[in-house]
Amino acid sequence: MLRKIREDSLVLGIIFLTVLLVMLLQNFGYKSYSRYVTDTLHYDQGIVVEISDEDIEYDKSLKIYLGTQNLKVRMTEGTEKGTVIEVTNYLTKTHNVVAKVNMPLIINVDQPDEVEPYYTVFNYDRRFAMLACAAVLVAAIICIGGGKGIRAVLGLLYSLFVVIGFLLPAVFSGWSPIWTSILAAVLSTAVTLLLLNGQSKKTAAAILATMIGMFFSLAFYTVMSVLLHIDGFSSSEAEGLILINEGTGLQIHDVLFAGVLISSLGAIMDVGMSIVSALYEVYLHNPTLTAKEIFQSGIEIGKDMIGTMTNTLILAFTGSALISLLVFISYQVQFNQLFNSNYLSIEIAQGLCGTFGIVLTIPAASAIMAVLLAGRKKNDKASERMETE
Repeated sequence: MLRKIREDSLVLGIIFLTVLLVMLLQNFGYKSYSRYVTDTLHYDQGIVVEISDEDIEYDKSLKIYLGTQNLKVRMTEGTEKGTVIEVTNYLTKTHNVVAKVNMPLIINVDQPDEVEPYYTVFNYDRRFAMLACAAVLVAAIICIGGGKGIRAVLGLLYSLFVVIGFLLPAVFSGWSPIWTSILAAVLSTAVTLLLLNGQSKKTAAAILATMIGMFFSLAFYTVMSVLLHIDGFSSSEAEGLILINEGTGLQIHDVLFAGVLISSLGAIMDVGMSIVSALYEVYLHNPTLTAKEIFQSGIEIGKDMIGTMTNTLILAFTGSALISLLVFISYQVQFNQLFNSNYLSIEIAQGLCGTFGIVLTIPAASAIMAVLLAGRKKNDKASERMETE
């Protein structure tokens, strides 16, 4: 019981210090910069109470409705709360929000000083649907995972907090993307694995294996970035990054470094923990295994994971780029043009570096567990010898 309290105290202490750090930085450390003045723009929820007029047609080829809708919307948020406004909803091929009575929408209220406000339909109100789907996922995790499921959800929330509350504003404010992302990764990995497994050699081994895999991934990215001549200036948002740099000192050159680390961390952590847990169970069922046999078992287990985990990252990057690739095809982009473009080079680099980290996490985790378990066996034998004497 006391050990459990000490374990939880360590995790709670790290979380508390992280929250305290973020609060202090928000007040004293982060820089503020805005490319646009949006004081007159507000995006508030409204409920459609009536469709006074409608002129829409169904496009069979695109499978969408096109035309206009004249709506009466009761605002439920903002300065217009409680009032019923009239807004024309234009259904086009690129902006297609089909309104229905009692449907919640997000209304863009443009209200310059001393001018009548202008209303447009921005989009569907997706907040409830997102929260509901997230709640279903959380319920599934808890039902199947039990107590560990709850801890897994807490670890996920902490990781999101570190990325959104610390990493993004810190990098935005001109902090080093390299060291900031490494710190965020270490905090996320430590808290997530400590929540799941508590303080143990197994947890320490998983954390260390994850850090080693992350190091190899970033080292490989460093080499690739030099060979492929890619950095933050190669991204499609380079112009926006330059403007931010002028306002906050954002270190554009190393921004991709942070992106590669964060996108690869989850998969590397998964592999590291899986190898460590599997080898620990193997050892418990057969404690006569030597360090060499434990290491070989880890490699064999890892071989089965390499194919699926490498596919996970490569297919994830491919899926995120699918729409862009379809557009490239429509422009009749030639192979040399596409393959050597900044866009595809960055996507390929991210996929390859993450996969490289996953692959090398397997021998790292296997070696760490072989050393730890072999050392445990020697300690057990020494204890038995002392008892017999």
